[in-house]
Amino acid sequence: AVVSTQSTGKFEQKFGLKDKGYSESYISFARSTFSNLIGGIGYFHGQSIVKESEDSEPVYYNPSSLYSAVPSRSFFPRGFLWDEGFHQLLIGKWDHTISLEVIGHWLNLMNARGWIPREQILGNEALTKVPPEFVVQNAEYANPPTLFLSLDSLVTDMQPSEILDHHSTLKKMFCG
Repeated sequence: AVVSTQSTGKFEQKFGLKDKGYSESYISFARSTFSNLIGGIGYFHGQSIVKESEDSEPVYYNPSSLYSAVPSRSFFPRGFLWDEGFHQLLIGKWDHTISLEVIGHWLNLMNARGWIPREQILGNEALTKVPPEFVVQNAEYANPPTLFLSLDSLVTDMQPSEILDHHSTLKKMFCG
């Protein structure tokens, strides 16, 4: 009960739904939904299969790891780049450090041309849940840069001392 009371207080502090006039049933629904989002964070490791161009054969990228919020770990045990930007808008309000770690993992997957595979199908578990026609990621397909929405929101919400605490991480994200 103590953890629940603490997290309920933190939830209201971070999102302010009561102050915005939402009913207790809506707030309870929002807490439950947010809990599922946080509970859907997973760690994955493996190799993406990528087709660099229409003329090339698919290749395995180097083994990589991903810390990512996923819609359903049992049904979708893989990261989705587009979704992640939206997930981190909420998670970043809750905990800046978690959000920066997740975004950092995604940025570490960027290739030399600045492209990140849209889906990270890493490991055997993920492969068993993805229809074969969606396993190979095509480097000619892109996603809207939703991670930038999250980064902008994070930096805007951070106190100057937090920015200093995360200076090296933010510098790598913004300056390479």
